[in-house]
Amino acid sequence: MSPSRPSSSATPKDSFASLFEQSEGAGKRRRQYHTGETVEVTVVAIAREAVFADLGGKQEGMFERVALSDGEGKLRVSVGSRVSAVVSGVDAGTGQVRLTPVVVRASDDGDGATSLSVSSSASGGAPLLVEGARVKGKVTGIERYGIFVQIAGTSGRSGRGLVPTAETATPRAADLKKHFTVGQEVEAKILNVDETGKIRLSIAALRVDEERGQFESYAKAERSGAGAGGNDKAGKPAPRNFGTLGDLLAKKVKR
Repeated sequence: MSPSRPSSSATPKDSFASLFEQSEGAGKRRRQYHTGETVEVTVVAIAREAVFADLGGKQEGMFERVALSDGEGKLRVSVGSRVSAVVSGVDAGTGQVRLTPVVVRASDDGDGATSLSVSSSASGGAPLLVEGARVKGKVTGIERYGIFVQIAGTSGRSGRGLVPTAETATPRAADLKKHFTVGQEVEAKILNVDETGKIRLSIAALRVDEERGQFESYAKAERSGAGAGGNDKAGKPAPRNFGTLGDLLAKKVKR
């Protein structure tokens, strides 16, 4: 039996189907979803074992909580998160749609922390792609406008992303074939996955994140008593140079 969405007004015996029948839209026919269909949904409720999402038209879908959690069991989504998913089944009794996540969208205020990574799906299929995540992959093609990368753990076009020229961290007007080779392993950040499944990656953004992380560690050490040019608490020299981004962030802190 599928887990029921928690509700302040419903008893444990209430299901989404029965609540729908009591609503004003009970006379309208619900849309029929089919296994394998791709949908874009928004998380509306989180339970101990399931995550519920709005399908529109007063219908909801359900994810297994583990499918939206990382390797340590931490949930990757919250109420309001957007997820691209595939319909994995429909309960014949309640009509509730079971979903398998494909892409977790970055929140509007998210900074794409580099601690995120691509994780294996609960069903053992293609990995769950998380916008803002750090990924590894191999270069499969080099074009004037960018390089194509096959994300590790994926196969086919659904796991192949484009790193546009401006995101390759190479000099302007550089010949990409002099910087990359087919089969080369690279690391990049998932900038976004559009509704058609096209993946946009960035090597440059990943380096910016790394510099930001180094600077934040340095700033934290200074706040805890380590001088800019002295030693930290362990007696080791404090880091001094983090490049252009570090210099800019340092100036902001001093203002």
